[in-house]
Amino acid sequence: MKIPVVFSEDFYTDYDTVDCENPDRISSIYFKIVDMAEIIEPEPCTIEDLKLCHSDNLIESVKRKEELFYVATKSAGGAIKAAEIGLKRPAFALIRPPGHHAGYNFNGGFCFFNNMAIAIKKLLKDGKIRTALIVDIDLHYGNGTYDIVKGDERIRFRNIDAYPRGNFMKDLKDALVDAGDFDIVGCSAGFDTYIKDWGALLTTEDFKTIGNMLATSNPHMFAILEGGYYVPDLGINVRAFLEGIMEACL
Repeated sequence: MKIPVVFSEDFYTDYDTVDCENPDRISSIYFKIVDMAEIIEPEPCTIEDLKLCHSDNLIESVKRKEELFYVATKSAGGAIKAAEIGLKRPAFALIRPPGHHAGYNFNGGFCFFNNMAIAIKKLLKDGKIRTALIVDIDLHYGNGTYDIVKGDERIRFRNIDAYPRGNFMKDLKDALVDAGDFDIVGCSAGFDTYIKDWGALLTTEDFKTIGNMLATSNPHMFAILEGGYYVPDLGINVRAFLEGIMEACL
């Protein structure tokens, strides 16, 4: 069995951003997981998709940077594709730029459009789901996601940022208690909580456990790449995460 992984070589594009959010992140993951992955090429999302979550001013500000705009819309399109697959079986979107710091009328933290929020809002708009749970395990608070989904009673957003390690895992478990009551679970999967990354918290085995917990909590789930900047181990951590998901599906 292989896991669906939404990916495009366009995500190797070296667009203008900070040095740590570079194409090496994607290649380090791709070559560690390609043997276990069913690679699926995404299409860029549409302007209408972007408008589900973002103001015209924000969209236009990114649109002025043509190369970046194309990659950012393809990243959001990748999240949409993973979410659609997730309705049938767990999927992962290996995409960049990340998105969880992009709000309705602001962006930052290397993010331009909110991939997760766009994917969930698209499913809701198309009538494919009625409710969704978003779990963000990135080191940094998903302020953009919160900004977009706050007040939407169809969506529950849970950001996991507890220290020490044991509290993190407990808070994630608590967040997933009612996961089965939702039509889909989307995970903003940041790997910068890794013990050798900025967060200095989780082990590779922890990411496997997290993947297993997510897929066990609801068979209708998908995850998308957010942060993760310790490139030497980023691929093995994502692989462990996907192995945990696959084991839950056996």
